[in-house]
Amino acid sequence: MAGGNWAAELVEAAGAEPVLGVRGGHSPIVTPAELTAADPDVIIVAPCGYDLARAEQEAPLLASIDGWRDMSAVRAGRVAFVDGSAYVNRPGPRLVDTAQILAAIAHGQGPAVDLEGTAWTWLADHG
Repeated sequence: MAGGNWAAELVEAAGAEPVLGVRGGHSPIVTPAELTAADPDVIIVAPCGYDLARAEQEAPLLASIDGWRDMSAVRAGRVAFVDGSAYVNRPGPRLVDTAQILAAIAHGQGPAVDLEGTAWTWLADHG
């Protein structure tokens, strides 16, 4: 699924463009072919109900997608996992932190850079 509802707005607040997300709409289901065709510069994985450690366990599933290793974000090492349960998937005061996390991932700057390893992390082997 791509980030919908408030997630796409958080991506925009972080100074990035939600390629597959729908601003203000429901989170759309995205096929592997749609993901690879979109070829985003950055991929953020923040599954509903998953903390950071559990989200990272999905790396093999992502790597099994046809064309995964050919995607720009994967080749550049710009695939990040985020603690979706704590930061992305529930509205509340932490949404400010979430925008900062997304900015750190997209641009490599901001206060959430210090949260790397606790709130978010890069995919270890680039795909």
